[in-house]
Amino acid sequence: MLFIMPAVLILISSMMQEFAWGSLAKDSSIPVLFVDNDHDSLGTKVKSGFSGSDAFQIIDSLDHKPLTTVMAKNAVKKGDYLIAIVVPKGATATMRANVRLSVAKVLAGFGMGNPMLVNGISFRDSINVTIFFDPTVKKAFKNAVISSVRENYYRIQTEWVFQNFNQEIAIQMPMYKPPKEAFKEILKFREEYPTYREVELIPNSSQHNVPAWTIFAMFFIVIPLTQSLIQEREGGSLFRLLTMPVSYMTLVMAKVGVYLVVCLTQTAAMLVAGIVLLPLFGLPMLVIGDEIPALFVMTLMVSMAAVGYGLMVGTVFKTHQQAAAFGSISVIILAAIGGLWVPIYLMPASMRALSLLSPMNWAITGYYSIFLRGGDLWQVAPQAIKLLLFFLSTVIITAVYHKYKRPVNS
Repeated sequence: MLFIMPAVLILISSMMQEFAWGSLAKDSSIPVLFVDNDHDSLGTKVKSGFSGSDAFQIIDSLDHKPLTTVMAKNAVKKGDYLIAIVVPKGATATMRANVRLSVAKVLAGFGMGNPMLVNGISFRDSINVTIFFDPTVKKAFKNAVISSVRENYYRIQTEWVFQNFNQEIAIQMPMYKPPKEAFKEILKFREEYPTYREVELIPNSSQHNVPAWTIFAMFFIVIPLTQSLIQEREGGSLFRLLTMPVSYMTLVMAKVGVYLVVCLTQTAAMLVAGIVLLPLFGLPMLVIGDEIPALFVMTLMVSMAAVGYGLMVGTVFKTHQQAAAFGSISVIILAAIGGLWVPIYLMPASMRALSLLSPMNWAITGYYSIFLRGGDLWQVAPQAIKLLLFFLSTVIITAVYHKYKRPVNS
């Protein structure tokens, strides 16, 4: 149960989650239906702006037929596509007219032109680019698409304003020579990830499932550990052991040492499964990095926390049935809220706050720091200290409860 079960769970969970993990961790382009009713500069530039982005895949035809507004709307309505963008007819003419009028009004303010004539002319109608969204699309996705459309529009508008200023000034001042270089964007954005692998910190299926199910298996040691403690009490073994010149906590800490070896062996076996077994099924291999000391310390602290929890449960409850029921259910609850089944970054804010109370959350966070950030001992120290304090708390509760509440012969 302690060795084969987590290995099988790692394999099954990784195979089930690989597709979903790939969609989060890997770059994927979103198909976007694009209808260009303008057939002029603006429609072409907006289309090229989306085509130049890795986030979108422009589709301008269906069934070998050019897309129309009705076709795009029906495709989104049926759920075949999530989004469609329609650039209206005459968009270029409207935009150019408004840009020329804006430039003329600015220059008229400097006495270059007739202010009375220019101020009497009003701007033409605004350009309405229609975007069809599937009802299931989340608000964040809508905002991202609308932001991309606006970015393309402002870039094109700025370029045309620059060109019109040069043209109008050249007309008013024959000695003026427009710059040869066209409008060029100055502000650039560079993405960097301050980690040793320089990737976005979203774990793949192996990086999540191997530590997650290993932690779960280590805490599941509560079942055999509580069974051992209760059998010693019920069978009279504990009474005979206490006839020796040793305290109860000495016997308990000897048991801790044995089960720590079991937990460390579990972790070693699961890491080998992540490195050797998963690639055999076409899954990503677990890369543990170079911080072996941090990995060992983290594993030791998790093992101590798991064994301490088992000691506490086995001491507090009277019968094996009580301890097994409470131990298994509590471990499942701690795993669920701790982010072992559903990663923490996919949880709502209330659940993320609750997960901070679970020692399994501290454990998985420490492993993430090692596997994703190449974290050393200093980076995993906060989680390791929390787990150590949890172990000490369970040992103290065990000692106090045994002294005042648990008679030796019960």
